[in-house]
Amino acid sequence: MKKIIIIGAGEFGSLISNLLSYNNEIEIAAYGDDNDSKAGNYIDGIPIFNQNNLLKFAKAKSINTAITAIGNNFIRSDKYNFFKNEGFKMISIVHPQALIDTNVNFGDNVIIEMGAAIHTHSTIGNNVFLGGDALIGHHNRIGNHVLVGGNVSFGGSVVVEDYVSIGVGASIKPGVKLGEGSVIGVGAAVVKNVDPGSTVVGVPARPIKK
Repeated sequence: MKKIIIIGAGEFGSLISNLLSYNNEIEIAAYGDDNDSKAGNYIDGIPIFNQNNLLKFAKAKSINTAITAIGNNFIRSDKYNFFKNEGFKMISIVHPQALIDTNVNFGDNVIIEMGAAIHTHSTIGNNVFLGGDALIGHHNRIGNHVLVGGNVSFGGSVVVEDYVSIGVGASIKPGVKLGEGSVIGVGAAVVKNVDPGSTVVGVPARPIKK
């Protein structure tokens, strides 16, 4: 059985634990977390380490497989890059009740939750989280370090640049481009391109700040 470390001992870490419960070939060996109040504790008997001790533990146990489980795109990106540079294989996990069509490609450290559906000819980069029941239309292009909340709906040919965060229940019109680092509010209806670094909310979605 392959052992894995999970970087992040919060709610996202528990989501990963649930996804891995469907896989009898992977076992969680340890969690990592920078929160000093968590380090030294246990989750269901599995130890939590700070980053330095997590590296020591993994090397002592010859564990070279990891996944980041952090909601913030930028922190998740930092941890993904750090552990990948340390030689860890960053794996992707797909819930058995997710639907993935033909001609779909995704990278490393991609987490696809229950009920998510990805239609044909869509591509997803590295270090991406897709929430439960997210609907990714055909010919979508999603970049790196992106978070897509639950029940989000994309039309066809949507482009999502790096570091975009999309709130629960948002809907994106076909052909729209979401610029790098933009934030889409909960329940927003995006009907036109979103500038990089912008936050948009409402129906139809309008910018509130950069």
